[in-house]
Amino acid sequence: MNKFLEKIKSDLNPEQLKAVVYTDGPLLILAGAGSGKTRVLTYKAAYLVHEKNIPPYRILAVTFTNKAANEMKTRLIDLAGPSADQMRVSTFHSFCLRVLRRYADRIGYEKSFGVYDQDDSLNLIKRCMESLDISVKTHAPRAVAEYISRAKEIMVDPEEYEKTAAAYFNKIVSKVYKVYQQQLRKSNVFDFDDLLFWTVYILQNHEDVREKLQNHFQHVLVDEYQDTNHVQFLLVKILAEKSRMLTVVGDDDQSIYGWRGADIRNILDFEASFPDCRIIKLEQNYRSTKMILRTASEVVKYNRSRKGKTLWTEGEEGELIKLIKVNSDRNEAEMICEDIENMVASDKYKRRDIAILYRTNAQSRALEESLKNRFIPYTIVGGIRFYQRKEIKDILAYLKMLVNPYDIISFRRIINFPKRGIGPVNIARIEQAAVRRSTSPLELLLNAEELDFLKGAALNGAKQFQRIYKELVRAKKEQSPVELAETAARISGIVDSLSEYDQIEAESRKENIDELIAAVQEYCDKVENATLEGFLEEIALYTDVDTWDSSQDVVTLMTLHSAKGLEFPKVFITGLEEGLFPLSRSMEKPEELEEERRLFYVGITRAEKSLTLSYAQRRMRFGEMLSIKSRFIDELPEECIEFEDQTFSSSYPGTYTGSERAHYDEQNYVAPNDKYRDLKVGKRIIHPTWGEGKIVSRTGSSDNTTVEVRFRWGGKKKLFAKYANLKLI
Repeated sequence: MNKFLEKIKSDLNPEQLKAVVYTDGPLLILAGAGSGKTRVLTYKAAYLVHEKNIPPYRILAVTFTNKAANEMKTRLIDLAGPSADQMRVSTFHSFCLRVLRRYADRIGYEKSFGVYDQDDSLNLIKRCMESLDISVKTHAPRAVAEYISRAKEIMVDPEEYEKTAAAYFNKIVSKVYKVYQQQLRKSNVFDFDDLLFWTVYILQNHEDVREKLQNHFQHVLVDEYQDTNHVQFLLVKILAEKSRMLTVVGDDDQSIYGWRGADIRNILDFEASFPDCRIIKLEQNYRSTKMILRTASEVVKYNRSRKGKTLWTEGEEGELIKLIKVNSDRNEAEMICEDIENMVASDKYKRRDIAILYRTNAQSRALEESLKNRFIPYTIVGGIRFYQRKEIKDILAYLKMLVNPYDIISFRRIINFPKRGIGPVNIARIEQAAVRRSTSPLELLLNAEELDFLKGAALNGAKQFQRIYKELVRAKKEQSPVELAETAARISGIVDSLSEYDQIEAESRKENIDELIAAVQEYCDKVENATLEGFLEEIALYTDVDTWDSSQDVVTLMTLHSAKGLEFPKVFITGLEEGLFPLSRSMEKPEELEEERRLFYVGITRAEKSLTLSYAQRRMRFGEMLSIKSRFIDELPEECIEFEDQTFSSSYPGTYTGSERAHYDEQNYVAPNDKYRDLKVGKRIIHPTWGEGKIVSRTGSSDNTTVEVRFRWGGKKKLFAKYANLKLI
């Protein structure tokens, strides 16, 4: 037996091994949470190269995030050697982008096309609505964008959509959809959904392209198959139609993206789509304790739309799952922070071992406030993404215009930024003149003799923009991508414009620009013959998780959706209340309620060793107080749960009402004439020795006032206000 076969037999359990060596047709690997699905997919690809002599470049492996794709590529090179670098391992969108770079001319696009992110797409949709005299206040642009996205996911173009649009809002969407697609084509730009839509369209309508790709890829491997939508299903089916060598890995119990088009039927009905398929279940878990697995399995059993499997582990029994009831969202946040402080202080966990998960982004506010007050460092995955920050998008817009001069959204972003006297009226004149002369606004601006309709400051600003753009065009020919990014930030005036902000804000934005330059450098270091076009392609497809640095010793906050695919030794799941988790809109549709339950299952199985669940008696949402515990709590197995009621023990001033509020006010009352009346609980102070801190309790009055302060670096200290020389921040 050769060394590679010895290795995979020693590294894999029997079911994993069966999945790796099976090559007789379509294969569905039903992989439970933490069962090693990525390992199986990676070993399978290596097995095909080592034992089946499949050239690496004839294998396509597709997943959903750049992070997952990069990890798989790294593992493959370790297993199969340097030749594995030739294997096509990518996300769905990046694979389709490559196909379109080669065949975009088949649908009338130039191959130098750009890609709009969600913000750019939404801005264009707003412009289209305004051009159609459709109110953006009466008809939410995000809702219009969502409807258009859903149409593309099921391969419905504007003409077909118009035929079936019966309801009032659908008719509105139909009008916008048609103009939106015209504007995208005019700008030589695709949105995210277009990358998939047009790739499948080309494969369906151009036989030579379809046969070339079908013959090229002998094996197609797909990760997270339960998250595929209809257009992704069509793409996979077409690519594997000839070879029949399709391996998909997924977990029906982790299908949580129905709200954005994922179709659980793709995995539930796999046998119907591929009648000659084989199904192998991976049920041995390598991540969580028996207690956590038992809890997750009992909860998800309440769902009907599932194939069914039983997770098990040879690992430890583990501690009971903590279920904590608190007064309010503030109490919940304080309870979690208290636990984190104790766990870190006792060396039970490091901060990077801990994740706080929630159903909606709005829940992070109370958590953030408590973490800040206790000086606990944290990061939010899914906050303002780095590449969505204003100064970053401004610089990128200049760079995008160098690659795709038809990009109307980037043009509108930079033509008068930094301000150069070209206001909205003159921008409209430029665009109208471009239409009359059958050219793009940028090309019009680059010819001075064409600007006879501009006067004064607007004309001077246009000439200034000419000089900047032409200098950047020259720089692009002579400079590396890193140097070009630095040049764009400098000569555009963006760096100088930061002086408009206060010092702290300006420094923060300058640091972001420096980080962008570092990101370009990092890209150039890892890519041979790196280009500006390549860098823009890579960042266009980034997700929140792709840019998350798991090595930092900070507590991680994220939504349950963002947590999928990740794991942490300690997990908190917050807000287990009806209307919040599950969301109220899911209660009317059984399939949506089941998806909410799957999301709970995903959250539970993120925990390796310890899990805490919490719910509040009162939580302010939409101006109302919610107080009903989640139905999911009643589905938890009692023998796995340790319940704790903290509703009468908390002293933190959360959203109290009635007698509790009065009690807190009494404790924190300070007479108006008290010389230390400003030293109240919750106030931030500076101490000459201990530095910055927060007052957490107070007793006495006037010269007898004593305060307990939690300092950022010095822990808790009790101090006499008279001698402490405290200053409020």
